[in-house]
Amino acid sequence: MSSFDRDSWPITDRDAFQAAVRKWITANWSVSVTVSEWWQRLADAGLTVPTWATPLGGLGATTTVQGIIEQELGRIGTIAPPLAGIGVHLVGPTIRHHGSQAQRDRYLPPIVDGTTNWCLLFDELDGDDPALISATATRAGVAWSVDAVKLSDDADLADLGLLLVRTEPGSNGRDGLSCLALPLDQPAVSVQRLSNGASVVVCRGASVAADDVIGEPGAGMAVAQTVLAHRQASLAGRIRRGLVEVPAGGKAGNLERSTGDVLTRTRPNPSPEQERRKRP
Repeated sequence: MSSFDRDSWPITDRDAFQAAVRKWITANWSVSVTVSEWWQRLADAGLTVPTWATPLGGLGATTTVQGIIEQELGRIGTIAPPLAGIGVHLVGPTIRHHGSQAQRDRYLPPIVDGTTNWCLLFDELDGDDPALISATATRAGVAWSVDAVKLSDDADLADLGLLLVRTEPGSNGRDGLSCLALPLDQPAVSVQRLSNGASVVVCRGASVAADDVIGEPGAGMAVAQTVLAHRQASLAGRIRRGLVEVPAGGKAGNLERSTGDVLTRTRPNPSPEQERRKRP
């Protein structure tokens, strides 16, 4: 079981850290535990998001340290940490930067341990320019009422959406926008997956709690710029060699599966050795 003190990792000594990670994996990896338990062990040890600050679930380490972790996990072909979606790469940094402490406490841990999956709800049928957003949210007592049609990737597997809408009546362009955390599991939200793999998300009076505005109401463009900067930086993505990647969140149906079952049904990303063998 994972009981490693995150402050005890020797992150400044490459060889010592690699040895410590290898020892930790030997003690904690098992094909009999569920995916959820494996991800929780990684999260508790700070190995899912090692470059994040320690209070936020990381180790305050460098990308070199992250590379060592992924190398050691890939060496024996484990289930990858829940890094494949936008949660860790886009939503997490955005909430860290713009969110309240209550929002960080509420939303970051389930991103790190893989129990929630997010989608990005910025783009509309007319394009991806924030200035053209027609989706609206109006204040209704202790909540926002949302009317929107958005395009997204893999929204059918998402629990929450990071939603950009117009909250100031009469505003136009990039003014009067707000960024909301939208729960997708409600009757007023429908998700239709298209043949190209994208999804259309339709909200008709969907509800978002008043305190689930990320950043200040009306300051959504600043939040969007943070999201778009991280999206641009992560467009190329990375192949985590030797690891099996599965979607996070309850809707994907992986959390209660055993890691052994996932391994038998899902092909891992090729390891560097396998890639070399393929070359003529």
